[in-house]
Amino acid sequence: MTTTNAPSALISTESSARESPLIEVQHVTMRFPVPKRYREWVLAPLRPRRVFTALTNANLEVQTGDRIAVMGPNGAGKTTLLKLIAGVLLPTEGKVLLNGHNTLEQNTAPRSSVGFVFNEERSFFWRLTGTQNLEFFGALDNLYGRQLHERIEYLLELVGLPDAGDKVVSTYSTGMKQRLALARVLMVEPDVLILDEPTRALDPVACDEIIELISTTIHRNSRKTLLIVTHRPEEASLLCNKVIVVEGGTIRGSESIKELSAKGIAVVDYYRQLMVSGRPS
Repeated sequence: MTTTNAPSALISTESSARESPLIEVQHVTMRFPVPKRYREWVLAPLRPRRVFTALTNANLEVQTGDRIAVMGPNGAGKTTLLKLIAGVLLPTEGKVLLNGHNTLEQNTAPRSSVGFVFNEERSFFWRLTGTQNLEFFGALDNLYGRQLHERIEYLLELVGLPDAGDKVVSTYSTGMKQRLALARVLMVEPDVLILDEPTRALDPVACDEIIELISTTIHRNSRKTLLIVTHRPEEASLLCNKVIVVEGGTIRGSESIKELSAKGIAVVDYYRQLMVSGRPS
């Protein structure tokens, strides 16, 4: 895999000629209206609202089983790109395909195929236990009765919280909340798992435990396709087989971590090259 000279790039595997990509982002641009300030409403009430472009002409292909590290500075457009893939946002221009489904036209099917864990988990009910939270979210996914309770028991064991289900979530550590969030998104076996800075705010021990959980238990055992936002090159090397760099709303480049290693290029050096030149030298 090599980087194109275009401001966006394609990620593919050696089998791409034989298999259709699981995810296709095709010439996607995402714009958001900027709210008017009071002064603007008074002085120019009829002037059109300004628009902020968060992503420009993004192109991306991801094969089933890929583990993609999404890197870039804050505000680069990483989370916007992943929300578009998850179907949480709909593109202003272009299209996003997941398993052949266009998120703009068939949003339900793509959204049910993606589990999204945000870096600041705010969806839990803090006064309920971990099990009660999973019961609530499982009910939203049409699980109930024995099937639901067996699934919760399995997931709590999977993420390393077998004895924490009866504890109130407000008493959980940051690492425990991150594990519970993983259990929640795995409730319906999504094809794609999107993790937005999964080790942010964790201490070194908890960080290592989450990395082991993701790389071994979740990916190796279930072959999930992973898209992981991270600012840590060492984390990208441990968890992922490919890296893309997003900066200024464009995909600057993409590369196989194995191929970088074969060239003697560390992930952090590849990232620096892209930040300086816009593409690797």
